[in-house]
Amino acid sequence: MKKAIIFLMSFVFMFGIFLNSSSAKAATYWMPFKLTAPEHVAITYLDGNDSANTCQLAWSQSESISAWLDRMGDPEKHDAAVAELESHGYSDLWVTPQMDWSVDNQTDWHYNKYWDTEGYDENYIPRLGDWAYTSFLNYAQRTNDAWVFRWMGNISDPEDVTWYGDHENANYDGWKDVLPEGCYTIVKDDDGSYAKFDFENHTIYVRMRFLVTIRTDEEDIKVSSDWSNIAAVGKEGEKSIVLKPGDIAAPKINNFHMTTEDFNGFPVIAFNIVVPDELVAANTKFHADYNHYGNITIEVETRIPGKSDWVQLQGDWELSSGELKYALQNLVEAVGKVDKDTPIELRARYDCTQYDQEEFWSDYSEILTFGSEKMEVKNEPTPTEAPSTDTVNKPESKTDKCWLCGFCPCPLGLCIFIWILIIIIIAVVVFIIIKKTKKDNKK
Repeated sequence: MKKAIIFLMSFVFMFGIFLNSSSAKAATYWMPFKLTAPEHVAITYLDGNDSANTCQLAWSQSESISAWLDRMGDPEKHDAAVAELESHGYSDLWVTPQMDWSVDNQTDWHYNKYWDTEGYDENYIPRLGDWAYTSFLNYAQRTNDAWVFRWMGNISDPEDVTWYGDHENANYDGWKDVLPEGCYTIVKDDDGSYAKFDFENHTIYVRMRFLVTIRTDEEDIKVSSDWSNIAAVGKEGEKSIVLKPGDIAAPKINNFHMTTEDFNGFPVIAFNIVVPDELVAANTKFHADYNHYGNITIEVETRIPGKSDWVQLQGDWELSSGELKYALQNLVEAVGKVDKDTPIELRARYDCTQYDQEEFWSDYSEILTFGSEKMEVKNEPTPTEAPSTDTVNKPESKTDKCWLCGFCPCPLGLCIFIWILIIIIIAVVVFIIIKKTKKDNKK
């Protein structure tokens, strides 16, 4: 029943798009970011560590797009972002990454107009099979990734539309129609037979673009970016990269300041950082390289000169330019109390981890100094999660938390839900007594 409801909702949603959709150039419509193509696209083969053909795809997006997605995902910024959309006559706007591919050349791409409509025509009839990658999940962080070419269908089953397509009812191709002959072998097992791409002697080229949907009261408008750089996997695919100590320069940070936010009652500081594009490119290749995975993150430390050693802070760690935020909780818990205007020093560095390689760090950034407000540990510290890259939470103070539910004011020492249960029990008892009394009076 749930599947039927979901399908019906999807049908209504998609049908509405096709009745009220149009394509346009980016310059025609206002956008809250500069629409540029996906950056540093990379892809590697998993060597059978999933399905026979699974590859890992990775891409980065511009700081402009990333900042917009962060605004939409941050509860403190979301309403202002929506208000900005509405001021331009939009009710919503979202970004969808898409991937196109070609075998052994960079010309036989599969893109057609149905990429703009999630693979369906105006009558909601599918025109693209599972081989058409018209949408991926895309988050606010600079680099995202996905698995592609995972399953191409069961060749032994003549009704398998993934491999053979559906040419009678829906008129769309399957993998058999779009995968050139000679670039794969057929492998049989207990479950049937399937195609295995020959990555040793053939190459798959991929390119990506962003499709932006602008929703208004009258229509959905589709605006696409340019296509990205072309990446390759297989015979002509790029080799794994390895970074060594000294390959990553120290971070460049500035504008160290206190924010008006807090985390668990402790102040949150912020600074700005500029991440070099070549570092984002290397990190994207790391994310695409499933078998030799790597990652570059940011570490931040603070201290009070003469009173504490360097203490690592909780906060933003993903590789992204712009403002990064960190809670001072770890520092305050290390020293117990910090008087107002106490100088706080801060430094940052990059942390690089790679498969089969020793972890290493860049040099530290220059040290920034800022005067603190008064801070003090009043209760025993409680382990907490670090503020995420999306937002810094503002939980209630510990004295206000109920011992049972964790959020009610706990009147007279009991959880509000216990009081509600007591009231319900009393009401039921009173109702039974009244009903019994009336019955006895009638007798």
